Amino acid sequence: MNGHANLRIIALSAAVAMLGLDQLTKHWALASLGPVGTTIELVGPIDLTLVLNRSNAFGLIPAYGEFSRWALTALNLAVAVILLQFVVRKSTSTLNAFGLAFISAGAFGNAFDRLRLGAVVDLFDASKLGFVWVFNVADVSIDFGVALILVASLLPLSALRKIEHGKD
Repeated sequence: MNGHANLRIIALSAAVAMLGLDQLTKHWALASLGPVGTTIELVGPIDLTLVLNRSNAFGLIPAYGEFSRWALTALNLAVAVILLQFVVRKSTSTLNAFGLAFISAGAFGNAFDRLRLGAVVDLFDASKLGFVWVFNVADVSIDFGVALILVASLLPLSALRKIEHGKD
């Protein structure tokens, strides 16, 4: 097996691990945190607050009951599958492949919640830092994936600047 395929397998494995961590933390939150809205204050910037989110990220789209549930589930699943197709392509850089894999893991994690529960389980509350939304591991996975893609897009610019200034 060549290096390209090995890196793709590692990217997919990391995404599967992230998806597993997401689902485990959500299962734990549902079993341990008590009723929805319960907050457990922790030392440090993050508390635990159980929230069932029926909307999308940041509540940008109003919840329209079952229509929202199924539309957002379909969108999450479609995006995840499409991005995974790019992960395995040779033309995709390794950093982009990891980014896309992490975004897919997050999309799958939140879609699984909607399929199973009708809402996404959120539990990390950073309101002590002024962050008003409660989030989960899937959201972190998506953010991490986006950050990797941004870094991948900036690396060629950094190399180009070095060449332009004779700093090869």
